[in-house]
Amino acid sequence: MYDSKMVKIGRISMGLAIIANFIPAIYIGLRYGEMPSMSVIFKIWGLVAATYGISWIVQPIAYYPTLGATGSYIGWLAGSVGDIRMPAASMAQKIAGVEPGTHAGEVIGTIGTCCSVLVSATMITVFTVIGSQVIPLLPKFVTSSFTYILPALFGAIYTDIARKDIRAGISTIIMALLLMIFGGKIGIPGGVLTLVIVLGGVLITRGFFVIDKKKASES
Repeated sequence: MYDSKMVKIGRISMGLAIIANFIPAIYIGLRYGEMPSMSVIFKIWGLVAATYGISWIVQPIAYYPTLGATGSYIGWLAGSVGDIRMPAASMAQKIAGVEPGTHAGEVIGTIGTCCSVLVSATMITVFTVIGSQVIPLLPKFVTSSFTYILPALFGAIYTDIARKDIRAGISTIIMALLLMIFGGKIGIPGGVLTLVIVLGGVLITRGFFVIDKKKASES
């Protein structure tokens, strides 16, 4: 009952958000008569799909165990899923002592995601106002270090999850490194490589789970 209601609300919310995204463009077109042709629109869509299309498949699969259905709807609606919503949901589950992929984990992950939206919206509003005045005053080595924030967040999430099963964590990182080294040499696109790494990690984790379950049944 909970899942069906959340999915229904999520579909309605996402549908309204999609419609709302087009309102400014439609207003400009109707008010000022500036509207690109359909061929230009499809060209732009093609460029976006070629650049980010693979993430439309990879990210929902990779993030769903932590975010759950409700958290996914909220996260994709608010944006910044990988760098803000995922860490918030993962940390909330860790503090509450619940496992991702469970009903309790989904509820706690949703609460963490909602809190992150509230906090980030507040902080973004504040820093948007004062950030343009403060950031130019910071030393260059501080501003250049901002590029490492996202890798650091993903590294922390990986470490927190991998320590629950060291075998799967080490095997996945080795597999990912090998695929990145050899995949780059033979020219595999980065998006495809990411998808293969995610699916490979899922299969490795599933393999260790089956092995442990078989050993437990034999004992």
